[in-house]
Amino acid sequence: MAIITRSIEAEAAQHFVEASRNVDLAFRAVRGDYEEAVSPMTHAAAQSRLEHALDELARAEALFDSAIRVHGYSRRQNHRDT
Repeated sequence: MAIITRSIEAEAAQHFVEASRNVDLAFRAVRGDYEEAVSPMTHAAAQSRLEHALDELARAEALFDSAIRVHGYSRRQNHRDT
């Protein structure tokens, strides 16, 4: 049985990529890049979705930055111990 381990950095990077995709999709919805016309109610919902996606992206970026800092600090500490 194979055990797949993922680093914190890899998980954070994956979350960042997914959040970036969500922002792209939400932005396209706001712009009306779909074939059907966007009604005012639908446009308001799309704007709300975009705001949520941008918040999610900011959290993902903070998580990724934190994971990189922790990993970098850990690597420096391990390097000093050798």
